[in-house]
Amino acid sequence: MDTFTPYQALKKMKQLTECGILFSFEFYTYSSKSDTSKGLRKVDKGQLRLGLRNDQSNKADTLIAYTDCTNDQPRFFNLPLLMKFNGITIKP
Repeated sequence: MDTFTPYQALKKMKQLTECGILFSFEFYTYSSKSDTSKGLRKVDKGQLRLGLRNDQSNKADTLIAYTDCTNDQPRFFNLPLLMKFNGITIKP
């Protein structure tokens, strides 16, 4: 497969996480609180984790929780800002 949509990539990320397999991805950072970005972030070894529920945030469907396994940092990324998954380009 040459490209993924963000939702196809997310589905594959969930499958890999369930199997305990690490994956890489790249996304543009964005903070809605400060309306700023720190540019492109690359995660070399990551897995998804439990995120926000719909009753906790109106962004629960697009704000994806993950762990950067190189430093065990829990973080979030915005699904529409996902650029690559395991080296495969994400198409809008």
